[in-house]
Amino acid sequence: MPPAWPCRCCSARPAGAPPSRAWDLCREPGFRRLLVVNWFLATCWDVHTFVVPVLGHERGFSASVIGAILGAFAVAAACIRVLLPMFAAWVREWAVIAGAMAATALLFGIYPLMPFAAAMGVCSIFLGTALGSVQPMVMSMLHQLTPEHRHGEAVALRLMVINASSVVMPLLFGAAGAAVGASGVFWAMALVVGGGTRFAFGLRDDRRS
Repeated sequence: MPPAWPCRCCSARPAGAPPSRAWDLCREPGFRRLLVVNWFLATCWDVHTFVVPVLGHERGFSASVIGAILGAFAVAAACIRVLLPMFAAWVREWAVIAGAMAATALLFGIYPLMPFAAAMGVCSIFLGTALGSVQPMVMSMLHQLTPEHRHGEAVALRLMVINASSVVMPLLFGAAGAAVGASGVFWAMALVVGGGTRFAFGLRDDRRS
């Protein structure tokens, strides 16, 4: 039985509006900027997932210890998403995203310098908190930056970017890790994300009124 209310993300195109394609959304500077920021942070998530086991193996950690480090990241990401609604009304989306990017760059910079599993676990918790806070804020901004009747297209484009990144980037991580080591991958991503923080600050002026 269909719902009694219209779906906001699938609303019909307003009468008289010209036909459009999903890719047309990429012409909007704010939407493009948000996709770039989302790609940066999704790539960071993949870096942590794929490179931490390599880094742990280099340091002689057991599989259970490496799993505990990754598990700490996942738990922290889940917890921050549970807690985020409690203070979401008092923070700006772009500020949370920019703060998460800056924190991620810092944590990626010091992560390879942690000599013990416990220290890496602490970094993993902070990184999970930073990256876990991003997706709800990205989704909120996505709905602010796109017309109501095009929310579904915007969400689909975001998923395409993230899924394509999850396929391609691990191959690059592996090649880079073989060339410069796991630590080099972390430091390279720290520089990339740190430099990309300016895109997040640019979102401040992209919110729809």
